[in-house]
Parts: sequence; structure tokens; C-alpha cells
Amino acid sequence: MKPVHYALVCASLLAGCGGPPAEVPVAVAPPPPKPVVRGPALKASQELGSIDEAATKRVFQKLGGQFQSCQTDAVGRIEYLSGDVKFFLRIGENGRAKYGYLERSTLGDRRAEECLVGAAMSAAWPAPEGGEAEVRYDGLGFDPASSVRMPTEWPSDKIAAVIGRHADAFSRCLSAAAGAKFTVTAYVAPGGKVQSVGVATSSKEGAAQIECVVSVVQSMKMPSPGSWAAKVAFQL
Repeated sequence: MKPVHYALVCASLLAGCGGPPAEVPVAVAPPPPKPVVRGPALKASQELGSIDEAATKRVFQKLGGQFQSCQTDAVGRIEYLSGDVKFFLRIGENGRAKYGYLERSTLGDRRAEECLVGAAMSAAWPAPEGGEAEVRYDGLGFDPASSVRMPTEWPSDKIAAVIGRHADAFSRCLSAAAGAKFTVTAYVAPGGKVQSVGVATSSKEGAAQIECVVSVVQSMKMPSPGSWAAKVAFQL
């Protein structure tokens, strides 16, 4: 938006008549015009700047060791953990991340997702030019060892009735998320208990409500997958 300058110019003309009514008009000089009052010019700044894409990729590559540690910790708890993630980061003009979250995640584990985002948030990024910048990165995925038995994949309609029973609780989370969308991925242990849950979202406001969504999912009683775990994803 271009700067807008406002100027206020006021002038008044006072006229009057004086002297005897015998035809000798008396002219009254108008007062000097009031000075023009100018406020400071409104400064407009570009909302989003540009950032070196190749340099940001190099930062993500340098974070590989930390990302691997996140996976190692998660696999120690959930041996069949696997999936892909897509990062969103808002980088300040000083090259530090102001906030970040996962726009996509099929990991199904909140602790692992927090670990990944935390590593990205703590990194030193290229300083953007022309304002803060947005960074998206979807080149990260995790696979379990080939000897690990993978969970059964469930379609979302498998748990539609369970989701419906918790609709009010989910609505309370979503009402504070300013229209954000959520993708929930969960592992269901034998017996129907939620073993682990992860959440991706579409906005900063949604990121602030992830813990609310996780809490609701963890309270859900799922159908039992039998003798081995299941993995299911659904949208909110």
C-alpha cells in the first residue's frame, strides 16, 4: 500500500462593515491563513520479503541429524512410526523463525512432530530481503526398519461414529482456530486405545489449538484393531 499523506488546510474569510452608513465602506482584511499541519508520513512496508530458497534447503539438510534424533526417540516408543511431513515457517528479518508448524504430517505422533518443529525453530535461517518471509519444505519422510510389522491402515469411515460422539469437543477446539483445517493421524492399539496421535494444521491459529485436538483424540475409545495396531487419519 502506498503511503497516504493527509493535509489539512483551513482558511476563513471574515468580512465586516464599519463606519457611518454614509457610503464610506470600511474594508476588513482577512486574517492570515492558518499554517498547514502535516503529520508524519505513513510508512508502508512490504508484508512478505524474499528468501534464498537454495539456502533454506541447505539449512534443512544441516538439520538432518536433529531430525534423525527425533525419529530415533519416537521409534523407541512406536516401532512402526512412519510418514511424511511438510514444514511451514515464518522467518523474521533477523533470520530467526518467529513461528512454525506442520502443514502436513502422517507421522501420527505429537512428540515427534514437536521435536521436528522445535529443531527447525531453533535454526539460523538466511535473513530475508524486504520483510519477513515464509518457508515451506516437504522433503522429509521417515520409514521404519524393513523387519517391522506395519499397522493396519484404516479408512476414516471406520471411526466415523466415534468422531461424531466427540463432535462437541472438537467444535470447541475449532471455534478458537479461526477457520483452520486439521489433519489428524492416530495409531490405535489392540483393545481400541489411542496409542499416539499427531496433528497437522493450515494456519498459525490452528497450531495454537493442536493440543486441544490431541486431547480429544486421546480420550476417544476406538474399535479394536485385533491383535495388532491400526493407523487411521481423518480431517477436521
